[in-house]
Amino acid sequence: MTKMRKKQRTFKAIILVIILIIVANTLFHSLKRGVTTITIQKGESSTKIAEILKDKGLITSKTYFLARLYLSSYRGKLKYGTFKLDNNATAGEIIKKLSTEGAKKNTVTVTIPEGYSIEKIRDTLCEAGLVTESEFEDAVKQKYDYAFLDCVPNSDDLNYKLQGFLYPSTYEFYSDAKATTIIDKMLSEFQKKITPLNIPNNELFSIITKASMVEREAKIPSERPVIAGVFENRLSQNMRMQVDATVMYVITEGKYDTNKVYYKDLNNKSKYNTYKYEGLPVGPICSPSIDSIKAAQNPAVHKYLYYHTDTNKNDGTHIFTENFEEHKKTQ
Repeated sequence: MTKMRKKQRTFKAIILVIILIIVANTLFHSLKRGVTTITIQKGESSTKIAEILKDKGLITSKTYFLARLYLSSYRGKLKYGTFKLDNNATAGEIIKKLSTEGAKKNTVTVTIPEGYSIEKIRDTLCEAGLVTESEFEDAVKQKYDYAFLDCVPNSDDLNYKLQGFLYPSTYEFYSDAKATTIIDKMLSEFQKKITPLNIPNNELFSIITKASMVEREAKIPSERPVIAGVFENRLSQNMRMQVDATVMYVITEGKYDTNKVYYKDLNNKSKYNTYKYEGLPVGPICSPSIDSIKAAQNPAVHKYLYYHTDTNKNDGTHIFTENFEEHKKTQ
């Protein structure tokens, strides 16, 4: 009888210890907030994983964690990689996350500034290690399922049919993301930005083309609608647009790595060259911001036909004039 009582007391003591561990573990996690990132290397044992969790303060007892794992359906299924775990997660929740959700993939954050051409976007993505040049070039030629792309004309003179439609922003991509996935995300962002403007599809291409020129020409936000108004005035009078940015796009192959346009450049035969050809360039010359798109959609109403940089202020502003004589006098 005595031995039986001793066994019962021992068993009760074990149960009590387990209950205390559970209570302590619950109280411990109920007081914590936030997220902790852990990295588990390939091949690490469950015991090592428990040590990592204990060191990070995510569990209070390695023994309890291993016991829960052993008795769970996730035994032998813990994965390696980088995980973000809630600080107040229970051992059971941690085990499930490490076993079923898998590791968070490594990501790369990349910023595409306003006014970048597809050529510069390509180089930026290549430098970030997300794509190779050939992968990007192949992907940008693919067909994407967006209704707004129906506005793009079928023209062999276009360098890229998606030029102007890859929206400039800061993106986070998985490091192993496909080039088509990256482009699709940028097109999706364009759609998100453009939808509230309710631009008719038959006007969209010309508006994005104008907006791309505004983006490259305007340095001061308040001048965007004014410059867009100059474009409208020139078009209405059948003047050549004569926008330097269109020539720069051609002579720099989309890199915009020069600020100088020489007289000989004005005769370049590219259909983007608005000095040689009347009307708008054959297509957009960069990815415009939403502000430039709005300016092109709602240009300022005025009589200006000319503008040039105000070299006296040297702050990016322009001097606007209504005729060529005034334009020459202010230079």
